[in-house]
Amino acid sequence: MGAALAMAPFYDGFSDSGPSFRLHFGPLPSTWLEVVLGAALVAGLVGGWGRLPWRNPYTFPALLLLAGAAIGSYFTPHQREALGLLKAYFVEPMLAGVVIAWLAGERGRVRILLAGLALGALIAAVTNGAAVTQAILRHEDVATLPPVRFYRTANAVALYLVPLCAFALSLALYSDDRRERRLAWFVLAVMAGAVVLSLSRGGLGALVLVAVVVALFHPRRWLVAIPLLLGVVLAAALPPIRRRVLVELDLSNPLNTITLREALWRSALNLLRAKPFTGGGLSGFRESVAPYADPAYRENEIYPHNLFLNFWTETTLLGLVAIVWALVQAARTAVSGLGRDSWVRSLSIGLLGALVAIVVHGQVDVPYFKNDLALEFWALLGIQLGAVRAPKRE
Repeated sequence: MGAALAMAPFYDGFSDSGPSFRLHFGPLPSTWLEVVLGAALVAGLVGGWGRLPWRNPYTFPALLLLAGAAIGSYFTPHQREALGLLKAYFVEPMLAGVVIAWLAGERGRVRILLAGLALGALIAAVTNGAAVTQAILRHEDVATLPPVRFYRTANAVALYLVPLCAFALSLALYSDDRRERRLAWFVLAVMAGAVVLSLSRGGLGALVLVAVVVALFHPRRWLVAIPLLLGVVLAAALPPIRRRVLVELDLSNPLNTITLREALWRSALNLLRAKPFTGGGLSGFRESVAPYADPAYRENEIYPHNLFLNFWTETTLLGLVAIVWALVQAARTAVSGLGRDSWVRSLSIGLLGALVAIVVHGQVDVPYFKNDLALEFWALLGIQLGAVRAPKRE
Protein backbone atom coordinates (compact mmCIF):
# COMPACT_ATOMS: atom_id res chain seq x y z
CA MET A 1 0.00 0.00 0.00
CA GLY A 2 2.94 2.35 0.58
CA ALA A 3 3.87 2.03 -3.10
CA ALA A 4 0.29 2.86 -4.10
CA LEU A 5 0.35 6.01 -1.95
CA ALA A 6 3.64 7.02 -3.55
CA MET A 7 1.93 6.71 -6.93
CA ALA A 8 -0.91 9.07 -5.95
CA PRO A 9 0.22 11.93 -8.24
CA PHE A 10 0.71 9.52 -11.18
CA TYR A 11 -2.79 9.64 -12.56
CA ASP A 12 -2.71 12.18 -15.38
CA GLY A 13 0.60 13.26 -16.87
CA PHE A 14 2.87 16.21 -17.42
CA SER A 15 1.40 19.55 -18.41
CA ASP A 16 3.28 19.80 -21.73
CA SER A 17 4.47 17.18 -24.21
CA GLY A 18 5.88 14.92 -21.51
CA PRO A 19 4.72 11.36 -20.80
CA SER A 20 1.17 10.55 -19.80
CA PHE A 21 0.25 8.31 -16.90
CA ARG A 22 -3.00 7.20 -18.54
CA LEU A 23 -3.41 3.66 -19.82
CA HIS A 24 -6.03 1.64 -21.70
CA PHE A 25 -6.95 -2.00 -21.24
CA GLY A 26 -8.95 -2.50 -24.39
CA PRO A 27 -11.81 0.03 -24.24
CA LEU A 28 -11.32 0.61 -20.49
CA PRO A 29 -9.25 3.65 -19.45
CA SER A 30 -6.94 3.42 -16.47
CA THR A 31 -3.85 5.05 -14.92
CA TRP A 32 -0.58 3.96 -13.40
CA LEU A 33 -2.00 4.90 -10.01
CA GLU A 34 -5.04 2.68 -10.51
CA VAL A 35 -2.95 -0.32 -11.56
CA VAL A 36 -0.71 -0.17 -8.48
CA LEU A 37 -3.59 0.71 -6.15
CA GLY A 38 -5.67 -2.16 -7.53
CA ALA A 39 -2.90 -4.64 -6.78
CA ALA A 40 -2.46 -3.19 -3.28
CA LEU A 41 -6.20 -3.44 -2.61
CA VAL A 42 -6.34 -7.07 -3.66
CA ALA A 43 -3.37 -7.88 -1.41
CA GLY A 44 -4.80 -5.89 1.49
CA LEU A 45 -8.35 -7.22 1.26
CA VAL A 46 -7.15 -10.82 1.01
CA GLY A 47 -4.42 -10.50 3.64
CA GLY A 48 -6.58 -8.64 6.13
CA TRP A 49 -9.86 -10.42 5.56
CA GLY A 50 -11.61 -10.95 8.87
CA ARG A 51 -9.50 -8.25 10.54
CA LEU A 52 -10.38 -5.23 8.45
CA PRO A 53 -12.18 -2.50 10.45
CA TRP A 54 -15.33 -2.27 8.35
CA ARG A 55 -17.24 -0.83 11.32
CA ASN A 56 -15.60 2.45 12.21
CA PRO A 57 -16.56 6.12 12.69
CA TYR A 58 -16.57 6.66 8.92
CA THR A 59 -18.63 3.65 7.86
CA PHE A 60 -22.04 5.29 7.63
CA PRO A 61 -20.83 8.64 6.23
CA ALA A 62 -18.87 6.71 3.59
CA LEU A 63 -21.85 4.55 2.66
CA LEU A 64 -24.08 7.62 2.41
CA LEU A 65 -21.50 9.38 0.24
CA LEU A 66 -21.19 6.29 -1.94
CA ALA A 67 -24.97 6.22 -2.34
CA GLY A 68 -25.03 9.91 -3.26
CA ALA A 69 -22.26 9.39 -5.82
CA ALA A 70 -24.10 6.39 -7.29
CA ILE A 71 -27.28 8.46 -7.66
CA GLY A 72 -25.22 11.27 -9.14
CA SER A 73 -23.77 8.87 -11.71
CA TYR A 74 -27.33 8.19 -12.88
CA PHE A 75 -28.61 11.79 -13.01
CA THR A 76 -25.83 13.02 -15.25
CA PRO A 77 -25.44 13.72 -18.97
CA HIS A 78 -22.22 11.63 -18.95
CA GLN A 79 -23.03 8.29 -17.34
CA ARG A 80 -20.01 6.43 -18.71
CA GLU A 81 -17.56 9.03 -17.40
CA ALA A 82 -19.48 9.21 -14.12
CA LEU A 83 -19.10 5.47 -13.53
CA GLY A 84 -15.35 5.84 -13.98
CA LEU A 85 -15.29 8.66 -11.42
CA LEU A 86 -17.48 6.64 -9.06
CA LYS A 87 -14.80 3.96 -9.08
CA ALA A 88 -11.76 6.24 -8.97
CA TYR A 89 -13.00 8.89 -6.52
CA PHE A 90 -15.11 6.82 -4.15
CA VAL A 91 -14.97 3.01 -4.30
CA GLU A 92 -11.20 2.57 -4.58
CA PRO A 93 -10.15 5.32 -2.12
CA MET A 94 -12.69 4.17 0.47
CA LEU A 95 -11.48 0.58 0.24
CA ALA A 96 -7.92 1.86 0.52
CA GLY A 97 -8.89 3.74 3.68
CA VAL A 98 -10.18 0.53 5.28
CA VAL A 99 -7.03 -1.42 4.39
CA ILE A 100 -4.82 1.44 5.60
CA ALA A 101 -6.74 1.65 8.91
CA TRP A 102 -5.97 -2.04 9.45
CA LEU A 103 -2.29 -1.63 8.55
CA ALA A 104 -1.90 1.50 10.68
CA GLY A 105 -2.30 -0.42 13.91
CA GLU A 106 1.48 -0.85 13.94
CA ARG A 107 3.87 2.09 13.99
CA GLY A 108 6.30 0.46 11.59
CA ARG A 109 3.57 0.10 8.99
CA VAL A 110 2.46 3.68 9.49
CA ARG A 111 6.01 4.78 8.76
CA ILE A 112 5.89 2.90 5.45
CA LEU A 113 2.53 4.46 4.57
CA LEU A 114 3.75 7.96 5.44
CA ALA A 115 6.98 7.32 3.54
CA GLY A 116 4.91 6.45 0.47
CA LEU A 117 2.91 9.67 0.76
CA ALA A 118 6.12 11.64 1.35
CA LEU A 119 7.85 10.14 -1.69
CA GLY A 120 5.00 10.98 -4.05
CA ALA A 121 4.72 14.45 -2.53
CA LEU A 122 8.46 15.10 -2.91
CA ILE A 123 8.39 14.09 -6.57
CA ALA A 124 5.47 16.42 -7.27
CA ALA A 125 6.97 19.23 -5.16
CA VAL A 126 10.44 19.13 -6.71
CA THR A 127 9.13 18.77 -10.26
CA ASN A 128 6.69 21.66 -10.03
CA GLY A 129 9.00 23.81 -7.93
CA ALA A 130 11.74 23.40 -10.53
CA ALA A 131 9.34 24.49 -13.29
CA VAL A 132 8.56 27.76 -11.49
CA THR A 133 12.20 28.35 -10.57
CA GLN A 134 13.33 27.88 -14.17
CA ALA A 135 10.63 30.27 -15.38
CA ILE A 136 11.74 32.91 -12.87
CA LEU A 137 15.37 32.55 -13.96
CA ARG A 138 14.22 33.08 -17.56
CA HIS A 139 12.46 36.27 -16.39
CA GLU A 140 9.05 34.95 -17.39
CA ASP A 141 5.83 36.31 -15.89
CA VAL A 142 4.93 33.57 -13.42
CA ALA A 143 2.47 35.70 -11.45
CA THR A 144 -0.25 35.57 -14.11
CA LEU A 145 -0.09 31.84 -14.84
CA PRO A 146 2.40 29.86 -12.73
CA PRO A 147 3.97 27.03 -14.76
CA VAL A 148 3.53 23.41 -13.71
CA ARG A 149 4.88 20.07 -14.85
CA PHE A 150 3.34 17.33 -12.76
CA TYR A 151 -0.19 18.71 -12.70
CA ARG A 152 -2.42 20.75 -15.00
CA THR A 153 -2.74 23.75 -12.69
CA ALA A 154 -0.63 25.29 -9.95
CA ASN A 155 -3.55 25.11 -7.50
CA ALA A 156 -3.49 21.31 -7.81
CA VAL A 157 0.02 21.34 -6.32
CA ALA A 158 -1.12 23.15 -3.17
CA LEU A 159 -4.33 21.12 -2.89
CA TYR A 160 -2.31 17.92 -2.62
CA LEU A 161 0.64 19.16 -0.56
CA VAL A 162 -0.87 21.35 2.17
CA PRO A 163 -2.75 18.52 4.02
CA LEU A 164 0.51 16.54 3.97
CA CYS A 165 2.33 19.60 5.32
CA ALA A 166 0.03 19.40 8.34
CA PHE A 167 1.12 15.83 9.10
CA ALA A 168 4.80 16.63 8.46
CA LEU A 169 4.73 19.68 10.75
CA SER A 170 2.96 17.73 13.50
CA LEU A 171 5.49 14.89 13.35
CA ALA A 172 8.35 17.41 13.27
CA LEU A 173 7.08 19.07 16.45
CA TYR A 174 5.56 16.23 18.46
CA SER A 175 7.08 12.88 17.47
CA ASP A 176 9.11 11.16 20.18
CA ASP A 177 11.60 9.83 17.62
CA ARG A 178 14.46 12.16 16.66
CA ARG A 179 14.93 10.60 13.23
CA GLU A 180 11.25 11.02 12.46
CA ARG A 181 11.42 14.67 13.48
CA ARG A 182 14.45 15.40 11.31
CA LEU A 183 12.99 13.64 8.28
CA ALA A 184 9.65 15.39 8.81
CA TRP A 185 11.36 18.80 8.86
CA PHE A 186 13.11 18.01 5.59
CA VAL A 187 9.95 16.82 3.86
CA LEU A 188 8.02 19.81 5.23
CA ALA A 189 10.61 22.28 3.94
CA VAL A 190 10.45 20.85 0.41
CA MET A 191 6.64 20.66 0.34
CA ALA A 192 6.11 24.11 1.86
CA GLY A 193 8.59 25.56 -0.61
CA ALA A 194 6.63 24.02 -3.48
CA VAL A 195 3.38 25.44 -2.09
CA VAL A 196 4.95 28.91 -2.00
CA LEU A 197 6.27 28.51 -5.56
CA SER A 198 2.84 27.37 -6.73
CA LEU A 199 1.66 30.95 -6.02
CA SER A 200 -1.70 29.46 -5.01
CA ARG A 201 -3.46 32.08 -2.89
CA GLY A 202 -5.84 29.53 -1.42
CA GLY A 203 -2.93 27.19 -0.75
CA LEU A 204 -0.86 29.88 0.99
CA GLY A 205 -3.82 30.89 3.14
CA ALA A 206 -4.46 27.28 4.10
CA LEU A 207 -0.75 26.76 4.87
CA VAL A 208 -0.74 29.73 7.26
CA LEU A 209 -3.76 28.43 9.16
CA VAL A 210 -2.33 24.90 9.25
CA ALA A 211 0.87 26.25 10.85
CA VAL A 212 -1.16 28.15 13.45
CA VAL A 213 -3.45 25.22 14.31
CA VAL A 214 -0.64 22.67 14.62
CA ALA A 215 1.55 25.07 16.64
CA LEU A 216 -1.25 25.81 19.11
CA PHE A 217 -0.80 22.36 20.66
CA HIS A 218 2.82 23.11 21.56
CA PRO A 219 3.55 24.23 25.15
CA ARG A 220 5.62 27.10 23.69
CA ARG A 221 3.12 27.74 20.97
CA TRP A 222 4.04 31.33 20.18
CA LEU A 223 7.75 30.57 19.98
CA VAL A 224 6.83 27.94 17.37
CA ALA A 225 4.11 29.83 15.53
CA ILE A 226 5.94 33.14 15.11
CA PRO A 227 8.91 31.76 13.09
CA LEU A 228 6.53 29.73 10.93
CA LEU A 229 4.31 32.74 10.24
CA LEU A 230 7.34 34.96 9.67
CA GLY A 231 8.56 32.55 7.01
CA VAL A 232 5.19 32.67 5.26
CA VAL A 233 5.09 36.49 5.45
CA LEU A 234 8.56 36.74 3.94
CA ALA A 235 7.54 34.37 1.18
CA ALA A 236 4.43 36.46 0.51
CA ALA A 237 6.68 39.48 0.04
CA LEU A 238 8.26 37.92 -3.04
CA PRO A 239 7.27 39.96 -6.14
CA PRO A 240 5.33 37.19 -7.97
CA ILE A 241 3.33 36.28 -4.86
CA ARG A 242 2.75 39.92 -3.95
CA ARG A 243 1.37 40.62 -7.43
CA ARG A 244 -0.91 37.60 -7.21
CA VAL A 245 -2.28 38.77 -3.87
CA LEU A 246 -2.73 42.39 -4.97
CA VAL A 247 -4.81 41.26 -7.92
CA GLU A 248 -7.42 39.95 -5.47
CA LEU A 249 -7.69 43.40 -3.88
CA ASP A 250 -8.53 45.02 -7.23
CA LEU A 251 -12.09 44.02 -8.08
CA SER A 252 -11.84 45.72 -11.48
CA ASN A 253 -8.90 43.54 -12.53
CA PRO A 254 -10.01 40.90 -15.07
CA LEU A 255 -7.65 38.42 -13.38
CA ASN A 256 -9.41 38.82 -10.03
CA THR A 257 -10.63 35.36 -9.09
CA ILE A 258 -13.06 36.56 -6.40
CA THR A 259 -15.40 38.09 -8.96
CA LEU A 260 -15.01 35.02 -11.18
CA ARG A 261 -15.83 32.73 -8.28
CA GLU A 262 -18.88 34.77 -7.28
CA ALA A 263 -20.39 34.37 -10.75
CA LEU A 264 -19.58 30.65 -10.67
CA TRP A 265 -21.14 30.19 -7.24
CA ARG A 266 -24.28 32.09 -8.20
CA SER A 267 -24.63 29.84 -11.24
CA ALA A 268 -24.20 26.72 -9.10
CA LEU A 269 -26.81 27.95 -6.62
CA ASN A 270 -29.22 28.65 -9.47
CA LEU A 271 -28.76 25.04 -10.60
CA LEU A 272 -29.28 23.71 -7.08
CA ARG A 273 -32.43 25.76 -6.58
CA ALA A 274 -33.84 24.15 -9.70
CA LYS A 275 -32.55 20.66 -8.85
CA PRO A 276 -32.03 20.62 -5.08
CA PHE A 277 -31.71 16.85 -4.74
CA THR A 278 -29.88 15.65 -7.85
CA GLY A 279 -27.75 18.70 -8.67
CA GLY A 280 -25.84 18.40 -11.92
CA GLY A 281 -24.88 14.76 -11.49
CA LEU A 282 -21.41 13.27 -11.24
CA SER A 283 -19.26 14.68 -14.06
CA GLY A 284 -22.23 16.72 -15.26
CA PHE A 285 -21.80 20.23 -13.82
CA ARG A 286 -20.50 21.92 -16.98
CA GLU A 287 -23.51 20.94 -19.10
CA SER A 288 -26.09 21.03 -16.31
CA VAL A 289 -25.26 24.56 -15.15
CA ALA A 290 -25.47 26.12 -18.63
CA PRO A 291 -29.24 26.84 -18.54
CA TYR A 292 -28.90 28.38 -15.07
CA ALA A 293 -25.66 30.32 -15.58
CA ASP A 294 -25.43 33.80 -14.08
CA PRO A 295 -25.10 36.55 -16.72
CA ALA A 296 -21.62 37.34 -15.35
CA TYR A 297 -20.44 33.74 -15.66
CA ARG A 298 -17.98 33.52 -18.54
CA GLU A 299 -15.97 30.44 -17.61
CA ASN A 300 -16.32 26.78 -18.51
CA GLU A 301 -15.59 25.07 -15.19
CA ILE A 302 -16.28 21.40 -14.48
CA TYR A 303 -16.87 22.06 -10.74
CA PRO A 304 -18.26 24.97 -8.67
CA HIS A 305 -14.91 25.37 -6.85
CA ASN A 306 -16.34 25.22 -3.37
CA LEU A 307 -16.12 22.16 -1.12
CA PHE A 308 -19.81 22.03 -0.22
CA LEU A 309 -21.16 23.10 -3.61
CA ASN A 310 -18.90 20.53 -5.26
CA PHE A 311 -20.34 17.64 -3.26
CA TRP A 312 -23.90 18.90 -3.60
CA THR A 313 -23.80 19.28 -7.38
CA GLU A 314 -21.80 16.07 -7.98
CA THR A 315 -23.13 13.62 -5.36
CA THR A 316 -26.62 15.00 -4.68
CA LEU A 317 -27.89 16.32 -1.37
CA LEU A 318 -26.98 12.97 0.21
CA GLY A 319 -23.36 13.53 -0.67
CA LEU A 320 -23.35 16.98 0.90
CA VAL A 321 -24.73 15.58 4.16
CA ALA A 322 -22.25 12.71 3.99
CA ILE A 323 -19.11 14.83 3.57
CA VAL A 324 -20.11 17.14 6.42
CA TRP A 325 -20.76 14.05 8.56
CA ALA A 326 -17.39 12.56 7.58
CA LEU A 327 -15.54 15.78 8.43
CA VAL A 328 -17.24 15.96 11.83
CA GLN A 329 -16.37 12.33 12.51
CA ALA A 330 -12.77 12.97 11.48
CA ALA A 331 -12.52 15.91 13.88
CA ARG A 332 -14.03 13.82 16.71
CA THR A 333 -11.68 10.92 16.03
CA ALA A 334 -8.69 13.28 15.96
CA VAL A 335 -9.70 14.88 19.26
CA SER A 336 -10.02 11.43 20.83
CA GLY A 337 -6.36 10.80 20.07
CA LEU A 338 -5.00 13.96 21.68
CA GLY A 339 -4.78 12.36 25.10
CA ARG A 340 -2.84 9.31 23.91
CA ASP A 341 0.93 8.78 23.65
CA SER A 342 3.07 11.17 21.62
CA TRP A 343 2.89 9.03 18.45
CA VAL A 344 -0.89 8.88 18.29
CA ARG A 345 -1.14 12.48 19.45
CA SER A 346 1.14 13.70 16.66
CA LEU A 347 -0.95 11.89 14.03
CA SER A 348 -4.15 13.28 15.55
CA ILE A 349 -2.85 16.85 15.50
CA GLY A 350 -1.75 16.27 11.93
CA LEU A 351 -5.25 15.15 10.98
CA LEU A 352 -6.78 18.24 12.57
CA GLY A 353 -4.39 20.38 10.56
CA ALA A 354 -5.20 18.47 7.37
CA LEU A 355 -8.93 19.03 7.95
CA VAL A 356 -8.27 22.76 8.32
CA ALA A 357 -6.36 22.71 5.02
CA ILE A 358 -9.15 20.87 3.21
CA VAL A 359 -11.97 23.05 4.53
CA VAL A 360 -10.15 26.38 4.13
CA HIS A 361 -8.75 25.76 0.65
CA GLY A 362 -12.01 24.06 -0.22
CA GLN A 363 -13.91 27.33 0.03
CA VAL A 364 -12.35 28.47 -3.26
CA ASP A 365 -11.27 25.27 -4.98
CA VAL A 366 -11.82 21.52 -5.44
CA PRO A 367 -10.09 19.62 -2.60
CA TYR A 368 -11.49 16.13 -3.30
CA PHE A 369 -12.55 15.47 -6.90
CA LYS A 370 -9.21 14.28 -8.26
CA ASN A 371 -7.66 10.82 -8.08
CA ASP A 372 -4.79 11.84 -5.81
CA LEU A 373 -6.91 14.03 -3.52
CA ALA A 374 -9.59 11.39 -2.96
CA LEU A 375 -6.94 8.77 -2.13
CA GLU A 376 -5.08 11.20 0.13
CA PHE A 377 -8.28 12.08 2.01
CA TRP A 378 -9.21 8.51 2.92
CA ALA A 379 -5.58 7.51 3.49
CA LEU A 380 -5.01 10.24 6.08
CA LEU A 381 -8.27 9.34 7.82
CA GLY A 382 -7.26 5.67 7.79
CA ILE A 383 -3.76 6.29 9.14
CA GLN A 384 -4.97 8.23 12.16
CA LEU A 385 -7.91 5.87 12.73
CA GLY A 386 -5.66 2.80 12.75
CA ALA A 387 -3.26 4.42 15.19
CA VAL A 388 -5.96 5.58 17.60
CA ARG A 389 -7.69 2.17 17.54
CA ALA A 390 -4.46 0.32 18.34
CA PRO A 391 -3.95 -0.88 21.93
CA LYS A 392 -2.82 1.90 24.20
CA ARG A 393 0.92 2.11 24.73
CA GLU A 394 2.70 3.47 27.77
